[in-house]
This record gives sequence, C-alpha cells and structure tokens, in this order.
Amino acid sequence: MLAWARTRAGFELERLTKGSMTVKKLKAWEDGDECPSQNQAMKLAQRLGISYAMLFMPNVPASSDAPIPDLRTVSGQRIKNPSLAFRDVLNATLIRQDWIRDERIEQGEGRLNFVGRFTLASDPKKVAADMQRALELSPSDRADCPDFEAFIKYLVARAEDLGILVMRSAIVGNDTHRKLDVGEFRGFALSDKMAPVIFINDADAKAAQVFTLAHELTHIWIGEDGVSDRKPNQDKESTNKIEVFCDQVAAELLVPETEFAKVWKDGPVMNAARATAKHFRVSTLVALRRAKDLNRLSLDDFTDAVNEEYARFRALDVKKREKQKEQEKQGGNFWASFDIRNGKALNTAVVTALSNSRATFTEASTILGLSIGSTLRYMKRAGAR
Repeated sequence: MLAWARTRAGFELERLTKGSMTVKKLKAWEDGDECPSQNQAMKLAQRLGISYAMLFMPNVPASSDAPIPDLRTVSGQRIKNPSLAFRDVLNATLIRQDWIRDERIEQGEGRLNFVGRFTLASDPKKVAADMQRALELSPSDRADCPDFEAFIKYLVARAEDLGILVMRSAIVGNDTHRKLDVGEFRGFALSDKMAPVIFINDADAKAAQVFTLAHELTHIWIGEDGVSDRKPNQDKESTNKIEVFCDQVAAELLVPETEFAKVWKDGPVMNAARATAKHFRVSTLVALRRAKDLNRLSLDDFTDAVNEEYARFRALDVKKREKQKEQEKQGGNFWASFDIRNGKALNTAVVTALSNSRATFTEASTILGLSIGSTLRYMKRAGAR
C-alpha cells in the first residue's frame, strides 16, 4: 500500500525522507522487511494523500484515470498517470462546479448562451469577434490597462461577469507545500451551460497566462473540455484539432490580424515585439507567437526570442513570488491571493448563499477550502452578516 500510494502521488523515495525516515527505512517498509511505527505510518498516509485506514487494505484500489473522460491534452490524448496534485485540484474544481450549478438552478438563473455557441467548423475570426463582443473588449479598454498583467485581470473580471468561474493557483487548495507542476498542465477548461470553469496554473509565467486564458475561453465557446500542457515556444504543432482551433481563436482575440499588420514593423525582432505587445496590452510572448503564425518571423528567430523572453519572465516571477511569500508570512496578503485562487465569482456566490441561509457553514467552508473559523473571518471581510 505504501508503494502504491507513493507511485500514485508521483513521489520518489527521497521526497519522503524526513528525520528518522531515511531512504533505507522507507525502502524496507515498502519491501515488507520492516514496519513503521503507528505515528510514522500516520504521517506517511497524510503526506501521500490517503487515509491511515487505507494502509491496512488487503489490495490496492483499482487504478483510475482523470475523472473527466474527455479531458485531453494538446496531443489529443487523455492525461496518463495524472499526479495526485492535479487530481486533487481537478476534483475540488468539479465539486465547486457542481455546487455553483445547483445554486444557479435553485436561483432560477438561465443557461449561458455563449457556451458551445460555435463548433470546430466555425470561422476562428467569427468566434474571436463574438468573444470580443461578449467580453466587451474594445481598444479603449486595452488602452486603460497599463500592461499585460492589468489586462489579464481585466479579462478575468469580464469573464466572471459573464458567469464563468476563473481560478488561478500555483498550489493545491491553500497548502503552500503542495505546488502544481507547470510541466504537467498550464490550465484546463470544464465546459458547462450553467457553470463553466477555467483553471489556470499560476506557477506558469504570468506572461504566458494571458494566452492560456484566451485559449481556455475558446474551449468554453465551443463547449469542449480540455487541458493545456504546452509551452509558448513549443516547436511542434498540436495534432489535436480542438487545440489548434483554440490557439487560432485566442491569437485573433488578443492580437487581431488586420490590426497586427499595421503595428508590427520589420527590423530588430525584440523592438517589434515590444512595440506590438505594448499596443495590444499583451506580453512579448504573445506578440512573438502572432508574428510567427502570420509568417513575419521565422521559426528559428521565434524560438530563440521566445526562449529568452520566457526565461526572463520566469525570473521576474520568482522575485515577485518571493516578495509575496514574505507578505503572506506577515499576514497581509493571504486574502488577496485567496480571491485569485478561488476566483471572486465563486467566493461571492458562497458568501451570498451563506448570508441567505442557503448554505451551512460546514458546506461553505468545504467549498471555500477554509476552516469554519476562517470562513467566519472571510464573511466579515466581505461585509456579510
């Protein structure tokens, strides 16, 4: 059971070492040559994400894939051997989606007509234009955003106003020790006529998240679930028609082709990329990608430039995250991060339901991922009674 739970969690033996728990001891426990103490076994079960009682099962549980049968990667394949962190995030998101759906049905809200409005046979430009209208994305709105980070906040707010739940987190729940692997997934979309959800892996570079959000929004517009696991500089094009289509729409939404042709100036690559990024309020990663897709940049030049930019953005993010950790240690930034992790749309809906006695504190704390005491504190912060 220990070996099964460790493999399921995607852990190497070295990752479980702590204090007297050496690799040698852990291997002896898995081989059945020795037994851990009750206290050691309980700690291992907790770290491996299983109950203590499961350690005494005669057989390991049957293996299972991700809960969504059609949740596919850019390669067109189902996720194979998803990590425990990914499964926990996906399951928590599904529970929240179910709760929001029931809440909206109970309140007599109608279906969202933009979900599944288009298909893969639709013109990507028409889909992008429809998304632009629904999101009320105008040139003046772009101009009001000082940079791409402000722009992504604007897009998230507009998406939530439409009824889409948008969650952005780099960890499982509020556990800072359980980090999400950006190499496994960068985001996913769960389409639903009543409660569509987008989850963005905040461990990815903020600059790359602009495109991920637009890509996942397209999934909602064509009514298709999916998970993105591709880096912005991946040379190989996807063989998954859905992913290719979502990329095309996202690019047109963020950087319309006709306007791009007027802005991009041939010459030094990064000069053109920065000017284009500034104009459209996107990152240079998006500008470079658009230039490559529209044949204004060779694949080699694109790859070199975007590799350098991606590394630069990741380095900047590391510094920002370190600063954020210090702020959270001082207790001043948890709630701001909490609203981003859960999404304001979800948090507001739970607070409203709790205030109107449509949800119990136990239910609300489960959905929010907080203790009952913290839920009470959040209610006060939100001005609820």
